[in-house]
Amino acid sequence: MNKHYIKLSFTLLLAFLSTLGSYGQLKQLTLDEVISLAKEHSLEAQKAVNTRDNKYWKYRNYIATTLPNLSLSGNLPDYNRSIDPVVQNDGSTAFRSRSQARSDLNLRLSQYIPITGAKISLGSGLQRIDVLEGSDEGVSYATNPISVTIEQPIFTYNAFKWNKKIEPILFDESKKEYQEKFENISFRATQYFFQLLLAQVDYTIAMTNKANNDTIYNIGKGRYNLGKIAENELLQLQLNTLSSSRDVATSKISLETARLNLNAYIGRPKGEDFELISPSNLPIFHIDPEIALEQAKENRQQYLAFKRRRIQAEQQVAEAKGRSSLNVNVIGSYGLSQSAEDIHSSYQDLQNQQRFKIGFNIPLVDWKQRKSKLLMAEAQQRLTENTITQEMQLFEQEILVLTQKIPIIYDRVKSTKIANKIAKKQYEISRQRYMVSNISITDLNLALKSKDNASSSYLRALQDFWTSYYQLRMLTMYNFEDNNPIVNSTETTM
Repeated sequence: MNKHYIKLSFTLLLAFLSTLGSYGQLKQLTLDEVISLAKEHSLEAQKAVNTRDNKYWKYRNYIATTLPNLSLSGNLPDYNRSIDPVVQNDGSTAFRSRSQARSDLNLRLSQYIPITGAKISLGSGLQRIDVLEGSDEGVSYATNPISVTIEQPIFTYNAFKWNKKIEPILFDESKKEYQEKFENISFRATQYFFQLLLAQVDYTIAMTNKANNDTIYNIGKGRYNLGKIAENELLQLQLNTLSSSRDVATSKISLETARLNLNAYIGRPKGEDFELISPSNLPIFHIDPEIALEQAKENRQQYLAFKRRRIQAEQQVAEAKGRSSLNVNVIGSYGLSQSAEDIHSSYQDLQNQQRFKIGFNIPLVDWKQRKSKLLMAEAQQRLTENTITQEMQLFEQEILVLTQKIPIIYDRVKSTKIANKIAKKQYEISRQRYMVSNISITDLNLALKSKDNASSSYLRALQDFWTSYYQLRMLTMYNFEDNNPIVNSTETTM
């Protein structure tokens, strides 16, 4: 028996070393390293940066629309040769051949006033006409050195007023969203990490079990030949070897699939191989549900979105009201102008020019089209308010459940870790007892199954803890370890 025991121990040692050898030359990666790689190289990280840049320039474009706009326009020249009807001195009309060139240059500064929706313009212009043929051949100038125009809509929808409320919130949302996307990357990378880690451990267990079962089966054949075990027990040993071979093949496929998935997510080459190191230490922190909710409201993009969606619902109602009532547009302008045959004289003895206009539009009969649009907007506003209230309740509930769940998972990790050690020791004792024929193959199989289940339970508890940990960070954007809001260090200032 000692000979058989020595042979078994040597075989198990070789199997264990061969298993280690399959990983021994590989690069080792921790959970923190995998998360860092995902934040630096993943497509999700690149999309987050591109989205941030897009929304930044969208906001800059909005800011540009609120600033004064200076433009220069003109025609240099506008030449025209044609036969046109010309009014004569006696009042009659005759066709005359004309050839002239018109040139003009206009400078205009305009600015919108968001609070009222008015547009104020300040302009200056110069025109020159060259008559090239005919009795009136010559050059003349017309100047408009300065003119001021105000256009003020009354009782109408003011888009500038609402954009001033909404656009800054959208920009703040984009900054918070950028931070949240990197925490979501941490959460997703953790999921892929543990999928591969579980597959890696399952494969190692399958390889070890196969080596154990092959050795025990060989010893069992020797015992059967000596008449020490029944044929039924030998067949059971043979079934164990076949089952362990299938487990190795299945776990190998799962391992390669999980590795491909992780490589694809963190942006590493598909064929690159590495070994994951299971996190050994758990962070210790206290979770106050009230602080979690408070930080989520302060840090999350979603709470800003609630505020913005309420304002947008009010905007739609205001727009519907503006289109369903009396619309008045008041235009007033004042300026100075002159004309002369030379440019110097055209700037002397300037004369004022004035203009005042009131335009209006009154809906008389539209078969309640405008009223129905207003009622639709008001109904949509109520629906938006109800939807936001429901979403806030669900969101707060998710955070509260998670704050209660994490301490339970933490205790489960500690208990399953102890249970894993006990099950491994129990299996080793059972294996040794089987070698000296003190227990049956059934008891050995039960010990093996208990060992494998305990190892799997421990890793799954570890997986639940870390995914819940990063999910809580993602939902609150708050680091409970150092009691500070999460700020992504990869963010750049544009």
